[in-house]
Amino acid sequence: MVDNILYVLKKSKKAISFERLVEKLGISSLSEIEEAREIVNSLINDYKVYATPNGNLQLMSKTSFKKGRFHSFRNGDGRVYVTISYINGAGQHIVKEEQYSVAKDDTGGAIDGDVVLIDVDSSGKHNKIVKVIERSLNNIVGEIYREGAAFYVRPLDKKRQGLIIALEGEQTEGQIVSCELLDQRSDNFYIGKVTREFNHKDDPNEDALLEAFKCGMPEGFSNESLEQLNYIPRSVSEEDKIGRYDFTNWEIFSIDGKDTKDKDDCISLTRLSNGNLLLGVHIADVPHYVPQNSPIDIDAFTKGTSYYFGGCVEPQLPHRLSNGICSLNDGVERLTKTILIEYDKDLNVVSRSLVPSVIKSRIGMNYDDANKLLKEGVIPAGYEDYADTLVNMRSLARKLAKKRKGSGAIEFSRPELKFIYDDNGKPIDVTFRYQDVSENLIEEFMLAANVNVGEILTENGIPCIYRVHGVPNEEKLQEFLKLLDMIGMPFEFSASDICEDKRLLQLLTEHINKNEELRNVLNTKLIRCMSHAKYSVNNIGHYGTGFDIYLHFTSPIRRLADLGVSRIIDECYFEKDSQKREKARRKWKSLAPEFAQQASKMERVEEEVERNVDAMNTAVYLSQFEGEIFEGTIIDIGQNAITIQLDNLLEGRIKTRSLPGNYYYNPETFTLVSLDGFENYYIGDRLSMKLMSCDKDGKTVDFKAIEKVRENKFVGIDNVNQMVKTREKERRSRRNRKK
Repeated sequence: MVDNILYVLKKSKKAISFERLVEKLGISSLSEIEEAREIVNSLINDYKVYATPNGNLQLMSKTSFKKGRFHSFRNGDGRVYVTISYINGAGQHIVKEEQYSVAKDDTGGAIDGDVVLIDVDSSGKHNKIVKVIERSLNNIVGEIYREGAAFYVRPLDKKRQGLIIALEGEQTEGQIVSCELLDQRSDNFYIGKVTREFNHKDDPNEDALLEAFKCGMPEGFSNESLEQLNYIPRSVSEEDKIGRYDFTNWEIFSIDGKDTKDKDDCISLTRLSNGNLLLGVHIADVPHYVPQNSPIDIDAFTKGTSYYFGGCVEPQLPHRLSNGICSLNDGVERLTKTILIEYDKDLNVVSRSLVPSVIKSRIGMNYDDANKLLKEGVIPAGYEDYADTLVNMRSLARKLAKKRKGSGAIEFSRPELKFIYDDNGKPIDVTFRYQDVSENLIEEFMLAANVNVGEILTENGIPCIYRVHGVPNEEKLQEFLKLLDMIGMPFEFSASDICEDKRLLQLLTEHINKNEELRNVLNTKLIRCMSHAKYSVNNIGHYGTGFDIYLHFTSPIRRLADLGVSRIIDECYFEKDSQKREKARRKWKSLAPEFAQQASKMERVEEEVERNVDAMNTAVYLSQFEGEIFEGTIIDIGQNAITIQLDNLLEGRIKTRSLPGNYYYNPETFTLVSLDGFENYYIGDRLSMKLMSCDKDGKTVDFKAIEKVRENKFVGIDNVNQMVKTREKERRSRRNRKK
């Protein structure tokens, strides 16, 4: 009946009464009318249907109201991001993001991250938030202050300083704390409870934690979870193995980083008698030890992911699980879910099976040693018995990657920045690395597992938590292609061509990687054109990987979505009782959207934590070099500042006001144009600079330009800039005369 109700409202040119809706639906029995009323109320609560002040009904999409997520700026203004999903004329499922600016007086008490209802003005100038639908609050980090006899917490995050948080009892004024919000008394007034006190602000470990909590990272585990750990076994029992495939005699091993203690996955590869290859991906069976709705499960749902930042980790599961019984450590039996994929010589999947299993990893390899074997032929001690298998795995992984890229998968060539910390958590050095052979091998096998599990579940009509990725932002992509024109690297296809054919994006990445000097800059800017991947029950495919069906299955220790998929497999696929299986499918059809939403939300929190801690550590690390001379490349330009990337990938800025004379940013040519005859600045320019200051709290690094080492000006660009320069000087002259 839901689809029928939405269809009637879609066809109605104006809002209609419930009675008129019932008439158009052609229903008359009291039970059907009551069912329709419940569905309508549910659609209103989900903001899919709008009830007018006189009670008439209309699709929300036909009104000026839109549901989105609010992000605030330091000056109090903000922007609401609205996700739009629709089927285009070609039958493609398109997902786009619309943005609406909101003045600070029209934010309606919303704070950064809130889900809101915005009334969009047709002119775009007077958009107004009319309701906060969902408040985005976890832990609030702030400083305790006193007013009279009462104590309050003032959030350190300026975007949340509109909140009033009262504490009960005597407190220590000036103490930095993390607090839990217990009770909401009005829009922005809460009663809070201190859950953690922070040490001195210059303690590196405390700095990183402080930033993480400011972003909304949940901390620790409940007392009930810690109590639950007492009942979790430390080893696999014979009873645990009942009903599982026994792969303990198979040649199975893991490959991870040297410091990895939470091992989600192991792999195996066997040559069959028919000449085909059988790839096995064996994933930790976390749900076996974490019953649904148990305290640990509730904590895992709240966290949504594990958080890695500043040399610290806040795990999704307690270490007793993540590093113990759930971790696929070598030499011990572990419970797993195994996906077996049989490939013929042309890499066609001729068979596959998803089964409950028990394994015993032969060896825990690390990436560095595996890379020595695969690249240099040097066999590390202990790897002798597995060298041939590892070489065969490399061959299969390369073929899978080639096939995937041929289908339009995107591969960005950008190194990963990593800080090195001392024992106290202070950043003492930076390094970076590209994914090497063994890392790529594991990635290909995990992709294969995720795709095949997704296809098995989908083919069986089982509800899924898909990993989806929409087409790139066409406007941003147009800007990027214009930049390539400006630097003399024109690309033969348009932004709309690329959005329609994902194979063209791979051609674009190959094109920009030909420029050795600017490849990092261009890859970074191209990535910013991409849509944000997320979790959803609506499968729109995954543009980046090129897969039509894709989900996350391979990291249940560290990701909520994978844990949810693992539960779905247990209840909806492995379950032998058909009635229980159908009941579970109905349950997960309702529950999966909640998992997808929470996993997506907390993934954004984790990304913000990592981004903010890295920015803070950049300032801390570079502060020891204040006054020294550096070289860097311009990667972005705005009216107020130039963004610089050093060779070690750390970033800073040059404020426009620190440059001599007056400047104007010309977006047509991506140039900061001097109005007084000084240097113009272009994307890709190489500069010599002096490091002036580093602000840990503000997470900023400021340089002063000394001279250009290399200019990245394209022939003909000066003519356009000269016209802009003349026009801007005339505009400023007229403005000054009016004053």
